[in-house]
Amino acid sequence: MTLTDGRLGARPARSLVDHVNAVELTDELDAVREFVLIDLAHALMLTQQDVFTRHHGRSVVAALLKLLDHDPRTLLASDPAIGTITLQLERYLHDECGPAGLDIQRARSRIDQKATGVRMADRRALLEVVTELLRLAETLLECADSYDQVIVPGYTHLQHAQPTSLGHYLNAHYWTTSRNLTRLLQLHERLNECPLGGAAYSGTAWPIDRDATAAYLGFSRPVRNARDAGLASMDTSAELAGVLGLVLSGLSRCASDLYYWSSSEIGSVRLHPSLCGTSSMMPQKRNPIVLERIRGLAGDAAGWGASRLGLLHFATSTDADQGYVHNRMPEYCRETAGAAGLLREVLATLEVDAERLESSAGRHWSSASALADDLVSTRDLSFRAAHEVVARFIAAHEAAGVPDGAVRPELAEEPLRQYSAARLSSVLDARSFVESRTSAGGTSTARRRELAAEAAADLDGHRSRVNAQLKGIDQATRRLLADARELVDSD
Repeated sequence: MTLTDGRLGARPARSLVDHVNAVELTDELDAVREFVLIDLAHALMLTQQDVFTRHHGRSVVAALLKLLDHDPRTLLASDPAIGTITLQLERYLHDECGPAGLDIQRARSRIDQKATGVRMADRRALLEVVTELLRLAETLLECADSYDQVIVPGYTHLQHAQPTSLGHYLNAHYWTTSRNLTRLLQLHERLNECPLGGAAYSGTAWPIDRDATAAYLGFSRPVRNARDAGLASMDTSAELAGVLGLVLSGLSRCASDLYYWSSSEIGSVRLHPSLCGTSSMMPQKRNPIVLERIRGLAGDAAGWGASRLGLLHFATSTDADQGYVHNRMPEYCRETAGAAGLLREVLATLEVDAERLESSAGRHWSSASALADDLVSTRDLSFRAAHEVVARFIAAHEAAGVPDGAVRPELAEEPLRQYSAARLSSVLDARSFVESRTSAGGTSTARRRELAAEAAADLDGHRSRVNAQLKGIDQATRRLLADARELVDSD
C-alpha cells in the first residue's frame, strides 16, 4: 500500500513520482543521517513520555540504531514511488518491527519532520562554510604578517590612488571575512531552533516533550509557535542564501584584485602552477582559472537569495512551496566553502614580486595627496587650494612629457615652486607616504600592528564560538545515541 491508497484510491502517476517525489527524496537522501536521527530522537522521547511502551519504543529504537550502524541509503533501498523519506523510513520500520513500526509518525507531521531535516542539513552545511572561512581568515592574517613591509599600489576606478602595504590590504580582507563570519554565526542562532513537534501546525494532543527532542538534535530550543514550525525553515533558507551571496562577493573582490595583478600586463603576482590551467591551442598560457571560478560563482550567487525569496511570495504559502523544489542550500554552501578554500590556497602559495609592486606603488603620482597635505601644514593653504596647486603641477609634468616618477620644481607655481627636487621626492616617496598615515586603521607600521592584534583577537573569538557550536551538536548526538543504546540494552 501507499499513503494515497486510502483517500485517493489511485497510485501516484509516473509523472508525479518523477517530478515531485523524486525531487524531494533526492534532497532528503543527501541528509539521510539527519532524518534517521530525527526519528531516533522522536521515538526515544515518545518512550520517555509513555506514549510508547518500553517494549514498543525499544523495538523502534533498535531498528533505527541498526540503520545508523550501516549505510542508511542501502538499507532503505529508496523508491520514489513509495514517497519521500518519511514513508521510506516507515516502510523500513514496518519491515523491522511489524505494524508497530508505523507508529513512528505518532504526534508529528511530515511538515515538522521535513522542516527539522532541512534545518539540520542547512546547519551542517552552514558550519562547513564557517569552518572554511576560519581557515581563510587564518591564512589572510599569516600572509598579512609575511607581506607587511611590501608596498603596493592602491586603486580607485582602476587608477592608481594611494600607496598601501600588502599587509594592510590583506588585513582589510580579513575584516570582510570577519563580518561574514559574524553574519553566518548570527544566522546560526536563528537556524538552530527545532521545528519537531509543531505537527501539522496546531501542535498535538499527545504529551510530547519538544525541549527533549530539540536537545537531542543539538538545537538551542524548539521553534516557539507550532504554526511557525514548518514555515520558519523557509525564511532561514532565504536568509542563508543572501548571506552566502555576501560571502562570495567578499571572496570575489580579493580574487578580482589578484586576477588583475596576475595579468600579463601587470605581472606583480603569480599563482602556483597547480592552481592554473592552460590553453588547448596556445601553449604559453598560464590561466588563473581558480580565480575565475570564484568570480563566476559570486555572479551566480547574486540570484540565490532571489530564488529562495521567490518561494515566500504567495499569501497562501505553505511548507509545500519549498518541499517540492530542491533544497539547494547544502550545495550552495558546499560551493561557497569550496571558493573560500580556493582563495586560501591561492594566498598561501602566491608568488609576490615585491620590487615590482613597490615600483608601481610610486608611479602615476599616487602619493600626490601627501604633497597637498604638506602645503596645507607648511604654507597655510586651505586643502582645496593646495589640491588645485598640486593638480596643476601634475598636469604641467604630463604636458611637458616628463617621465613618470621624475619631478621638476620649475613646472610648479607658488608656493610649491619653493620646494627643491629632493624635498618633492621625499614627500612623494611611496614608503614614506605609507608610514605617514597614522590615523586609526591607517597604514603606518604602528597602526598595522594594532590592526593585526585586533584581528587576531577577533579571530580567536570566532573560533571559540564555532567550536562551542560544533561541540554542542556533537555532544547532543552522543547523548542521543547513548540514551538510545541504554534503552535497547535495558531489560
